[in-house]
Amino acid sequence: MTEPQHGWRPPAQRSPLHHQGTRRPRLDPLDTDQHTHAAETEQTRRRQDLEWRIFERAREMNVRHADAAWERRYKRPLSPYGLAFIFRQQSGQVAAATKLWLAGPEPDDPVDLLGALVDLARGRAKGQLWDVRREIADRAVGVGDDAVYLGLVMSSLDTRTGTWAQVCRTASSALQIPGTFLYVCGAPDGPDGQRAFVADRRAAGGHGKVTIWSHQAFSTPEILSPHPYLKVSLSTLYQESRVGHVLSWMTALDHEVRVAETDRRARS
Repeated sequence: MTEPQHGWRPPAQRSPLHHQGTRRPRLDPLDTDQHTHAAETEQTRRRQDLEWRIFERAREMNVRHADAAWERRYKRPLSPYGLAFIFRQQSGQVAAATKLWLAGPEPDDPVDLLGALVDLARGRAKGQLWDVRREIADRAVGVGDDAVYLGLVMSSLDTRTGTWAQVCRTASSALQIPGTFLYVCGAPDGPDGQRAFVADRRAAGGHGKVTIWSHQAFSTPEILSPHPYLKVSLSTLYQESRVGHVLSWMTALDHEVRVAETDRRARS
């Protein structure tokens, strides 16, 4: 038998525990594009889902506001205006910290009401923790300390077809109470990212139809939307609509709440 040449070594035995480097398959450019598209599609779907959950929470607030105001129209009547501070829970659920007021000179005027709340928020002590769930809202079921503030909703029972007082004189049930609800979400990076919508909700006689005017609040194509909406500019909403002055004060309050919430979360 021929002796092995000098320096020869038998091959090392491969152990099943020995890690062998595994080459990752090189993705075809088409596969990469499809993967990126799928991720973007899922991100878009989640954003659209969140947008409509905010809308549904705002509409729910408006309907409940109408029910409560109708029930109490003779005893301790409510103001036709209410607020909801919208939050997203860590679970992804949308919740709200809400506030309804008793009827009175200030709460019955949306500009006076919002102006007073802006002054309240701006007057908070520097360096002091300020929590909108306790400083303004009086109901915050399901809004945890780790919830993220999204934006501000105003519910109104004064609509384009009449005031709350006028409707009360002719309505026979809460089903005949129409409403309007407004949403603003300020962008920390500037006005280009600001979102807002105004929604008009008709009563049962109008088949509960909801008409929406939106600026970047919805990204679902109109033909696929659960409710049709009209895209409008910020100038149309703020300068040409009948609720422009209300939206301006809502934006100011939203900004103060956003600053306070950023500080609160940084400390928690």
